[in-house]
Amino acid sequence: MVFGLALALIVAALPARAARPLLDYHRLDAYFALYARDANVPWKPTTVRLDTYTSAPVDLSVYQVDPADVIVAGSTTRPRAIDARRMRAIAHWQYAPPGGYRFQSNDVGVPLGSREGFFVVEARRGSVGEQVWINRTRIGLLTKETPGGITLYGADLGSGKPLASMRVSFIVSSRFTDRYTDRNGLVAWLGYPRPLFAMAQWGSSIAFVSFLPQAPLPATIVGVKTASAVVHAGDELQVIGFARSRSGSRLRASSGSASITLRSPYGVAAQASVRLDAAGAFGAPLRVPASSYAGEYTVMATVNGATAGTAVHVDANAGGLSLTLAPSCEGGCDADADIPLVVRASRDGMPAGGVQVTARIIRSPHVYVGDAPQAPWGVAQWYNATVTTGSDGRALVDIPHPSDGLASTYGVRASSGGATADTRIVVPTSRVALRVQLDRDDIGSGMPAAFDVYANDVATGKPVERIPVRVQLVHGSSAQEQTLTLDDRGYARGAFSGPQVGSNLIVASATQSDRAMDAAQLQVEPQTMQTQSLQSSGDIGITLDRKRYLAGQQARVDAFLSGAQGSALVTLESATGTQAHVVAMRDGHASASLHIGDAPGVLAIGAAFVRDGALQWDSVRLVVDAPGRPLTAPLTLDRESYGPGTIATAKIGDVRPGAGTLIVRITKGAPTGSALFASAPDLLAIGTTATQDTAVDGASWHPWVDSTGDHAVIQTFIRRTAPPADLTMTQADTASLYWKIDRQSGDSVVLPVPASPGKYVLSLLKVDDDGRVTAASGDLIVQ
Repeated sequence: MVFGLALALIVAALPARAARPLLDYHRLDAYFALYARDANVPWKPTTVRLDTYTSAPVDLSVYQVDPADVIVAGSTTRPRAIDARRMRAIAHWQYAPPGGYRFQSNDVGVPLGSREGFFVVEARRGSVGEQVWINRTRIGLLTKETPGGITLYGADLGSGKPLASMRVSFIVSSRFTDRYTDRNGLVAWLGYPRPLFAMAQWGSSIAFVSFLPQAPLPATIVGVKTASAVVHAGDELQVIGFARSRSGSRLRASSGSASITLRSPYGVAAQASVRLDAAGAFGAPLRVPASSYAGEYTVMATVNGATAGTAVHVDANAGGLSLTLAPSCEGGCDADADIPLVVRASRDGMPAGGVQVTARIIRSPHVYVGDAPQAPWGVAQWYNATVTTGSDGRALVDIPHPSDGLASTYGVRASSGGATADTRIVVPTSRVALRVQLDRDDIGSGMPAAFDVYANDVATGKPVERIPVRVQLVHGSSAQEQTLTLDDRGYARGAFSGPQVGSNLIVASATQSDRAMDAAQLQVEPQTMQTQSLQSSGDIGITLDRKRYLAGQQARVDAFLSGAQGSALVTLESATGTQAHVVAMRDGHASASLHIGDAPGVLAIGAAFVRDGALQWDSVRLVVDAPGRPLTAPLTLDRESYGPGTIATAKIGDVRPGAGTLIVRITKGAPTGSALFASAPDLLAIGTTATQDTAVDGASWHPWVDSTGDHAVIQTFIRRTAPPADLTMTQADTASLYWKIDRQSGDSVVLPVPASPGKYVLSLLKVDDDGRVTAASGDLIVQ
């Protein structure tokens, strides 16, 4: 008792300490951000975007400046502010953000009336200042940039008419060179040196563009593919490929030899040298050393100084032990049932019993038609299991099925000691594979959520045309919805204007197929906005009179944009240049006839319109069956299904027959990665046209620069207690049941049908003597 009293007296005698100070919210006054739209027209009100965390007032001023000062200030590595101390402001005003101590995005009007030209808006809070430039112009510039030259089109954003005799100043080799647009508002720059920058002037209006670098067209192109994207140590890896050399405006079959190398992270694992045949094709087996370590290896092919490469995964053996993986699903796995995965272990070629195998499975709630994206939404660790093989060397792993209604792609990795095996299992919910692709998966408050929707046939990879797709933006219990109709490319573009702050889900489902669905996550942050990348308009419709053309034919184009005014620009774009036509519109429609020449690389039809003060554009790929062209074609079979061990006749459809080299492959399961034949023709798609638009529709912004003071420093940390999980999607182990490389004079082939019932994938790759490369694939049903 005495001790307790003494302790109380000691505590009472201690000096009083100050309480913990409250957070000074006014420190956040120094943190704000100013943005301006890239496009402003003088007959509409101009606003800037001001993001704040407090409601302290902001002092704003606007100055008219020389365009050259703005361009020079923004041309350095770190853009700098313009010294406004000696300038006379057009207006001063103060803005008090509402909302108190929280994040707030504010649209602040700038009192410019109908003025044209360049202006700088400066915002200040105490000693902290920021500047942003505004260009109020009636000029809209659209550029088509290719390795062969630059085509620039100028349009009046008010009337939609082309701006004839408009001065365009190009910067070439540090000097200005003036050109003038023709009566159609067009000016072209051909040859070298290429300009870096152009500024157009029409009355008091100015517009400018910085040209993108363009790589020269390669002299030789090499493509390389493999029979499977996964190979086991000690096995043969079948490698095939082709080479094309540019001769004038055409890609022709190369001649000479191909040097093929398989490289591990530690050096050369195998190599071979083969002669190119008359089609410029090559093929050779590479023996993977039995002692190879597991990991990613590179296959490289070199022809006439040009090199191509692709990746394969090598599974290792250990002490003679080898593992293989295969799903036990006849005709494809059921999305509503667990997936039976058979693990086989063998030692020196004989079944190995009593082997303990660990399987690790990741799942992606998507079905990939082609290669998997680098970081798709929703990939996660799904299931781990350890099993022991029986006397027959087999063990079964039941992968649990999901309940979210989405399709699944499983990446499976198995190991036992140093022996490994990898594969990929695709479980679709429908014959239609939908894919939602966001422009950005992390945006700021107030930005629209723009996205693309694609639909492909799971079996053939062909686009699924003209189907309606319902798209929902889901945030908690609230949802927004819109219905899009895919075009003949199996594509549609959409946007939600007001996503809520926090985590959102964009879900697309095909209304004609209740199981075709895909989703993507969108994070909306209560913070300053990022600038937006340039996108084409999804509102423009472009219709062609044919799906496939021959060289020398005329392509008749009908382009449409509701509410457009004035004239329209219709273009035929190739690696060597742009064929441009400015045509009058009627009820939003513009029609033109374009001559298809003999040009290499990507061919596209483009259209541009003026609507409501914005210049909108879009383009579609042009499919041309001509020498040196890439082609994707349907696979035609003589029957819908076959009996085991019978004979099938397959044909590449909708292309001109011709002599060449045909690679035929039958696999159990869909090939991926380096084994995907469908992407081989794309290697000829060189010289893609770059399009730039200075008056893009929608919220395209540029950010502030510091003008004075010190901004608050915002730091964030992520605490990790362990290394992040490896969520890299594995490739499919699709050992070929049939593999043949043969010279063909036509586009059909007779091949043996597998002896066991099931669903197989038949892939054809035709490398023609005239330079064409064509891919076709489809299901082969055996029952």
